[in-house]
Amino acid sequence: MTFFSSLSFTKKYSFALSLIAAFSILAFLNLTQIIKSQTHDGEIINLSGRQRMLSQKIALFAIHYKTKQLEKTIELMDDSHKRLLAIPMTVEMKSIYFYKPMILDEKVRAYIKNAKIFTQTRDGRSLTYMLRNSQNLLKDLDYAVSIYQSEAESKIANLHKNEFYILLLTLTTLLFEALFIFRPVNKSVKKKTQELISEKEYSDMITQINTNAIVAVDENFEILTFNKSAEQMFGFSAQEMLHTKLIDDRIIPLKFLKQHNKGLGSYIKTGELKNRDVVFELEGQHKDKTLFPIRISFGTKVEGDKKVVVANIQNITSEKDKDNLIIQQSRFAAMGEMIGNIAHQWRQPLSSISATATGARIRYKNKMISDGELDDTFVKIKNHTQFLSKTIDDFRDFFSQDRKKENININEVVSQSISLVEAAYVSNNIRLHVQATDKSIVINGSSSELAQVFLNILNNAKDILNEKDLEDRVVLVEIFQDNQDAVVRIVDNAGGIPEDIQLKIYEPYFTTKHKSQGTGIGLFMSKKIIEQHFNGMLYSQNKEFEVDGKKYFGAEFNIRIKHT
Repeated sequence: MTFFSSLSFTKKYSFALSLIAAFSILAFLNLTQIIKSQTHDGEIINLSGRQRMLSQKIALFAIHYKTKQLEKTIELMDDSHKRLLAIPMTVEMKSIYFYKPMILDEKVRAYIKNAKIFTQTRDGRSLTYMLRNSQNLLKDLDYAVSIYQSEAESKIANLHKNEFYILLLTLTTLLFEALFIFRPVNKSVKKKTQELISEKEYSDMITQINTNAIVAVDENFEILTFNKSAEQMFGFSAQEMLHTKLIDDRIIPLKFLKQHNKGLGSYIKTGELKNRDVVFELEGQHKDKTLFPIRISFGTKVEGDKKVVVANIQNITSEKDKDNLIIQQSRFAAMGEMIGNIAHQWRQPLSSISATATGARIRYKNKMISDGELDDTFVKIKNHTQFLSKTIDDFRDFFSQDRKKENININEVVSQSISLVEAAYVSNNIRLHVQATDKSIVINGSSSELAQVFLNILNNAKDILNEKDLEDRVVLVEIFQDNQDAVVRIVDNAGGIPEDIQLKIYEPYFTTKHKSQGTGIGLFMSKKIIEQHFNGMLYSQNKEFEVDGKKYFGAEFNIRIKHT
């Protein structure tokens, strides 16, 4: 006992568990043996009982000359007899089947033999044999069945006795555990409890020093946690907020309050938080009623029967300021691209106006122009100036600050974008091929923002093709529907995106162009616009494509947006 007392709790517990495990395994094996024995003995008794029934059926079918039933029954009895003999037998059963005075095996074989002879020859002696011996054989088979049953009951009784002993040993071991293991462990439990309390205090400390605001609310909308970062972020002290109900607009702006209370109420009712672990960009409200951008995610925990929702909130004002700076830089970069496009768009009309006006002036001075020709000259100049005016309107629409969402025809936005770069494509000998399978695809969003995306990709394609020494420069634009998505694909034949930069091209300020030509924010802003403003996808891959029966290879940009 002194040796056992000196063992650690883990060793004592392991020893006791090992004993219980051993007894459990023994109990299982014993139970398995009982089931196996019952199944085995049941099969033997069933086969033996079947023999006695089949022996009587053979005699009955023979008397009535039911040949088919007789042949089938003989086959069944023969098969059952062979199966019985194949099963291991006790000494008593062997004496019944193979030794005098009974020699049951010999009797059964003789009975089956005469039955087979009768089916083949209709021999009267065989029939007489069966009729004389059927009752005697029945008695012998009944005796065999009774012996089988007696042996089975004896085996089961022994196995049940073993089961009782195993149960007794298990109960003794459990008593041993209660007296010598679990009682001493009480002190250890108290110690662990104190440790858990310390851990909770540590957890509370971590919550308090977290740089994100942590706000926990229970099922009664009562605030349970409001850490120091939350105090700094929202301007309220923990004392003002704790144990009050989060159902007003103290820290939640009015425009989000109804949605917030509905979502929290739904979780309390169903136990399922719809937006668990989803990150939202919303707005928070300071004590002085000023709004500021936040990033917020929700988690849940259950303490007993109490449900708690925990909000993790980050003030992203500085991040938004950086984003606005990037957006402004993107607009300036796009403006530079557009000024270049304006130059391309205006070059030919201005040249035509100059040539037309100069020619008309010379002919007028030399009195070589008629009134009709002079009027035609004025019409030509007017048409050219109207084209220049339309170009100004198109570029003004592109730089419009109006970002209101509306239903827009995606083909019209693509056409508008192409018209702004068309002259630059022509002057750089780039063929622009457009395929639109459906010209009535409508999406919801800002047309100027979407045009900015298309222009960024089209200008990038133009720039990369100008870097390549290619005889045939091609850009393919495809517009089509794919299930619920409106899809625009823009692909060039510049050879594709190098593998080592495929994941970098959407990062801000990453560019493969010279610093004088690119800022590296075009694709970054394009992806941001499609994903955040259109809830769509922008992704790229290298792909082979075909135009006018000729195959090309290059970078493919896919824009996918849900159509209305």
